[in-house]
Order: sequence, then C-alpha cells, then structure tokens
Amino acid sequence: MVSEMRYTDALGLSAGDVVSIVGSGGKTSLLWRLAEENRERGVLVSTTTKMRMPEVGAFDWDVSGDGTSGRPVAAPTGVSLFYGAVEDEKITTPEIGRLFEFSAVARLTLLECDGAKERPLKGWAEHEPVVPGFTSVTIGVLPLWVIGRIVCEEIVHRMPTFYRIAGALPGEIVTARHLARVINHPDGLFAKARGRQLLFLNYLENQKSEAFRRDFLTLLELLEIPKRTFLGDIHRGTIEVLR
Repeated sequence: MVSEMRYTDALGLSAGDVVSIVGSGGKTSLLWRLAEENRERGVLVSTTTKMRMPEVGAFDWDVSGDGTSGRPVAAPTGVSLFYGAVEDEKITTPEIGRLFEFSAVARLTLLECDGAKERPLKGWAEHEPVVPGFTSVTIGVLPLWVIGRIVCEEIVHRMPTFYRIAGALPGEIVTARHLARVINHPDGLFAKARGRQLLFLNYLENQKSEAFRRDFLTLLELLEIPKRTFLGDIHRGTIEVLR
C-alpha cells in the first residue's frame, strides 16, 4: 500500500542506527528527507565521499573543525552537520575516527557514502562505495524512472564499469534486467554493504503506467537475494513497503 508515513518508520530505522546510503538517482534527497523527519530528536549528517554543501536552513549545527561553531553532536534536537572541508561547494569526508566517535553518541547518523556525479546510474570503482565498518544499515538507492533511457555518458557515471556490471552496451535502452544486474552483481550496488540491507527504488508518481508496472514486476522477479524492498517518490513523500 502506498503511504505517506514517515520514511524513518517505513524503513525501520532505530535510535542509534548508523545509516550508509549508496547508489544513484536519489540518495541525497533520501538523506535529507530522513534528516528532516528526525530533526526533533537530533540527527548527525556526514559523508564518506563528497556531498554538495547543503543550504543553511537544512541543518542547525555545524560541528566540524574544532567543534566550537556548533552545539554538541548529542544535542537534544536539530540536524548536526559534520565534514572535513568545503571544496568547490562540496563538503568532504571528515576524519573517520572522529566520525565514529560522533556517531556513537548521535541519536541517528545519516551518511552519504557514494558519488555518481549527479547522474542517475553508475558503475563502481574498486574502492566504492565507502561504507564504514560501524554502519548498522545500508540503503541502496536506484531510480526506476531511468528505464527506457539510452545508455550514454549523460546518464551513467563510470561507463566501462557499468557495462560490465549491468551487461549493457552503449546506445542500448536501459531495462529492468539491467537494473536487476546492478543490484545482484557482487561488484554492484551492495558490494560494500554492511548491517541490514535495504533496497529503495526511486520513482516519479506520474510515471505509473501499465508498462511501468510490467518493468517493475520484472525487476522484482529478477532479484536473486531477497532484501527488504521499498518503492517511493521521495519528493511527494510517498513510500510503499514491497517485501
């Protein structure tokens, strides 16, 4: 059933969880929706790669640097942002030891752990994604709205690796089978996952059609390893628990 319930509740996130978000086509939007939902109880936001510097209103406390510019990470409310530096309007990875210490006292930690150069699909280099060992939940994000698009550099980051993982060739149409291979492949979406593994399929509410339903059901049938799977339109705030 499609619901406008809190994403935090639908995904089963608990106090003390360290959530690493990987993939492409919606992971940053998902991170900030979860951050906003947990603003009243306090949440730590950080990255193990590079993430666009959020607008000032998106967070309440900057706990980077020497920590004097913001309240403690364990502040009773608000979003605490922690990063290493700001480069070209993006925040970089903080010192991993401090990130571990901060996550140990935060009520909830949300980490963006993957980069896709703002493209909806990607192939992963050997070192990607960067999921820290203290992760308790890994959420893999993929967009369904990319089905039907042509495989090209405009929509795919790290094309040669994507070809190998997805079994796709330049100029082909992206299919549900390609996305299933990205999810199933040992070097794919969940290659470095730790803790509970959740699959979030991002879509647009206005794309629902009979063709969409067929593609969607095909994708679910092709998943080799059962995972808790969710379908959602992040911007509309709807989410459906599939299994």
